[in-house]
Amino acid sequence: MPRAKSHATGRPSLASALAVIAICAVVSSPVFAADRPLRVATGAMAPFVLPHTDPPAGFSIDLWREVASRMGVEYTWKVISAPPEHLPADLLQAVERGDADVAIAAIVMTGEREKVVDFSFPYFDSGLQIMVRVGNERPLLAALRSVPWSSIAQLFGVAILIVWLLANVIWLIERRRNADFQKPYWRAIGEGLWGTMLIIATGEHGGQNQGAIKRLAVVLMWLVGVVLIAQLTATVTSSQTVDRLQSSIQGPKDLPGKSIGSVPGSAAAEYLSEFGLPFAAVRSADEGFRMLMQREVQCIVFDAPTLQYWAAKRGGGMLKVVGPLFRPEKYGIVVAEGSPLRKPINKALLSIYEDGTYETIYARWFSRGEK
Repeated sequence: MPRAKSHATGRPSLASALAVIAICAVVSSPVFAADRPLRVATGAMAPFVLPHTDPPAGFSIDLWREVASRMGVEYTWKVISAPPEHLPADLLQAVERGDADVAIAAIVMTGEREKVVDFSFPYFDSGLQIMVRVGNERPLLAALRSVPWSSIAQLFGVAILIVWLLANVIWLIERRRNADFQKPYWRAIGEGLWGTMLIIATGEHGGQNQGAIKRLAVVLMWLVGVVLIAQLTATVTSSQTVDRLQSSIQGPKDLPGKSIGSVPGSAAAEYLSEFGLPFAAVRSADEGFRMLMQREVQCIVFDAPTLQYWAAKRGGGMLKVVGPLFRPEKYGIVVAEGSPLRKPINKALLSIYEDGTYETIYARWFSRGEK
């Protein structure tokens, strides 16, 4: 009996010690209490997280809802408002500081970021691509659409004013010796307009017996007409040339010499700057559409999934994404370094891939005609 009592009140056994260590480890580890929902940080990066939606909506939002459902956890959204170029850093800082347990949007996985946070398995293969106008119109309709009607209208307005002034010059020269110009002004100026058009078309006016002043005036008028016709031809031709160049863009090697639009501060902007390719600033999807359709730029270079979403959901069949994916990137879900959430998140992602749920969510956001 004394021996048994000594065993019960003496030093604990090895099994008991391991149990105590395990309990202490669980208590001290960053496990989330069941009565506290996870805090999930996100921010607008369409189509992954759409702007101005409450509650949040988007591809990444739908994916996280499925992940959380399979993990059996509750969560609340922590929406961070920041420009697209600053949002990833703000999301990472929220997790790093402990203000959020998880962050998801369109966050690129990099070795530098992996030093301060942990990433899940990648859930989206991204990179840069190019968006251009669709060139599938009928030839006649395409030709009519490619004509710069506003520029031509301005040119014709200037031409009418110049021809009117030249007609007055002819009237002043001819009114003393030509009976056709001795009529009331509005009838005489009609003769002047006719004479001006003849000079522009043929370089001649009247017979051989012309004074020096009239001959000089005829030559100057003819030169003005040549300049006007040349300007009209150049305006139309340049527009047609831009259309031909536009259709030749099939990948990043075709970008030099083209007019490009991109989002300042983005990975695409860094890529273009790295290769010395100038670009016009695109601040929104609507601005990008307008710049493309009004031929202010020939293409837009930006993140591939965003361009695919724009083309599929908002392009109206007039825009398409061309060429291969370049400068590839992968998006992941962010958790704190050493977080126990990483493994269950990865497990949920794998099951989503295996049973086809991922393809369903993807089609909802990136296939034309869906959603």
